[in-house]
Amino acid sequence: MPGLRPLEDWFDERTGWRAAVRAWVNHPAVGGGPWARAIGSAVATCVGILGLTGVVLMTGYSPSPQGAWASVAFAQLVQDGGWLVRGMHYWAAQALMVLAALHVLHGAFVAAYRKPGEIGWWLTLAVLGVAMAQGITGGLLPWDQRGWWARVVEGNIVGLAPVVGGWLQQMMSGGPELGALGLARAYALHVLVLPIVLVGVLWARRALALRVAASSAPPATGTVGSRLASGLLLAAAVVLVLFAITRATHGAPLDAPADPLSDYPARPEWFLMPMFALRKFFHGAMEFWGTSLVPGLAAGYLALLPFVDRRDGRRAAVLLPVVGIFGGAIALALVAMRHDARDTGYVKARAKADVQALAAAKLSVDGVPPGGALEMVRRDPELHGRDLFDRHCASCHVLGDLGDPEKATATDLDGWGTVAWLEAMMHDPDRPQFFGRGPYKGQMPSVDARPKDKPPGEKWTPMVKSDADRHAVAVFLAGQGEPKPASPEADDALRARGEKIVSDHCTACHLYKGEGDDEGSKMAPELSGYASFAWIRTQVANPASAETYREKALDEAMKRHMPRFDGDLSAADIDVVARWTHRHSRETTLAP
Repeated sequence: MPGLRPLEDWFDERTGWRAAVRAWVNHPAVGGGPWARAIGSAVATCVGILGLTGVVLMTGYSPSPQGAWASVAFAQLVQDGGWLVRGMHYWAAQALMVLAALHVLHGAFVAAYRKPGEIGWWLTLAVLGVAMAQGITGGLLPWDQRGWWARVVEGNIVGLAPVVGGWLQQMMSGGPELGALGLARAYALHVLVLPIVLVGVLWARRALALRVAASSAPPATGTVGSRLASGLLLAAAVVLVLFAITRATHGAPLDAPADPLSDYPARPEWFLMPMFALRKFFHGAMEFWGTSLVPGLAAGYLALLPFVDRRDGRRAAVLLPVVGIFGGAIALALVAMRHDARDTGYVKARAKADVQALAAAKLSVDGVPPGGALEMVRRDPELHGRDLFDRHCASCHVLGDLGDPEKATATDLDGWGTVAWLEAMMHDPDRPQFFGRGPYKGQMPSVDARPKDKPPGEKWTPMVKSDADRHAVAVFLAGQGEPKPASPEADDALRARGEKIVSDHCTACHLYKGEGDDEGSKMAPELSGYASFAWIRTQVANPASAETYREKALDEAMKRHMPRFDGDLSAADIDVVARWTHRHSRETTLAP
């Protein structure tokens, strides 16, 4: 630009920048063949993206267990463009590992490790190692479930090492449990130590390549300037691909806040899945050797390739282990992922974790309390209630996506307390969804269906004379659990009709407002307030109280009876799980 020429001249007079640029443009180009140059340019582009986005992310990151997840969630969900910056950083890191592995594989096939390229080969291996170390340390920084539990699994494997295992594990975690000191160490490694090492390795590798090019005969062809356009085009392509991936995934994944008390389905990072798969072949103390010695031998073979390949023509024998190393790693990872996809327990746990992650993300938009994201999750009635139900109730009951219908031993709670549920239950109480798989099977007769054990000629009188009567009872009982009528037709006359039927016929076994049980069974539940929050809360705390199922509910003869939880859960937790159950049982519908 003519108008800037005086300024350029002034600056050049003091710095000599024009000569420096000419020298750089005319400098002999290095990088080997076209594939090697392409991979090298892509690696450099990823490193540049990581450096730029990393600095931006550092300005808003809080390296503490209380603030880490909240700061990442703010960048991902609230800050303008934050998801894009974080996504580009995340996917550039994944791409760097893939490209570094491809560079190693390509170098093995073209014998880049041969004299005088031995040191350059080892530096190429170092790039892959540092990239993986960056992935490990960076995975912990969001302080979410995925990263926290992955580091715990990896730390447990390291802890199996003889002599120094315990010390190494404690250095990784910063104490008996992965906590603030472990996060601080991972952060320092990720943003300071490893970047310096990576840049140093890349600089040293390029310096060696320049030295080899200068001493080669014939000399290297081409200059930096002649290859500048193709390099810039490749860099632009890499940026566009990473942008497309980031946009498709809307940034990087973020799980729920790390919770050491949860039952999260822990898995390592994807590039460590081969080691995870190896664990299945080794047990006990051998687990360390299986997951460390085998990868160590593979890395050792790659490092010793300059001495293994003696230029005696046995290239196939030399390359076969290289193909086996990379092919075996891919195969083991695929086997592990396929096993997870077929493991119903893992799939269910993964789905639960995804639900918690989504709920935590929604909560964080309104702000994270000073106590941290984990406090936010544990104080939320929806998330905490779901977690309590899953841990204490879903082993017997089914409600929504919680519980296993094949293994359930108690009543399904989908639609429990609604008119439809009550009508179906009164007609056939011994269906598996009702009392058919618990201790009350056979205890309650149908209100309108003749018992199967009644002889045909024996007189039998149903408790309700019509479907309308059964509906009236259901409407009345459903209203016990709701502040308002549960059905549009639930007018006062219909509820009064249902209440009269309950008082006249159901109190032969049940209590209603503390009166009834004419037969003295001391087993059928109190129907006043049935399925209300107060009723559920009492039932969870102590099902043998007079307000619900009474003293026989905990009789040893009642196999698979519901336990009392007032000794295991706090009063506040009982409140939470009771409210959660009351709400969600009415938001679901009875399975046919």
